[in-house]
Amino acid sequence: MIIKIVLLLLLLLKWVLKNYSIMAAVRKKKKRKIRYKKFEFKLSEKQKRIIDKFCHAKKISPNKMIKSAIKDYISKFAGSLPEEDYISENQLQLFDVEEDQELFSPSEQVEEFKDTLF
Repeated sequence: MIIKIVLLLLLLLKWVLKNYSIMAAVRKKKKRKIRYKKFEFKLSEKQKRIIDKFCHAKKISPNKMIKSAIKDYISKFAGSLPEEDYISENQLQLFDVEEDQELFSPSEQVEEFKDTLF
């Protein structure tokens, strides 16, 4: 009797461990890979010394300081960016369909053409 109970407990333990590992694997979501782009610019020696002094005083890296400055600048002026690209007056808009334009079906065009023939 005790052997049967022990065997049942072992089977139950085996089942729980098997299902727990499957459940744990299902719960983990794949982390989205962040894509970065390189950007280069040049600084004068004086600007570099000032950045180095500032970073040394604040105990941060120059890379973190520059990234945070860019992030603050972008968030400050994000609302003032234009919604659409500028289109000059002389540019043709061949494929833009406006709501005011009426689109005719081919049968209507044929009937209009017949009226003008005779």
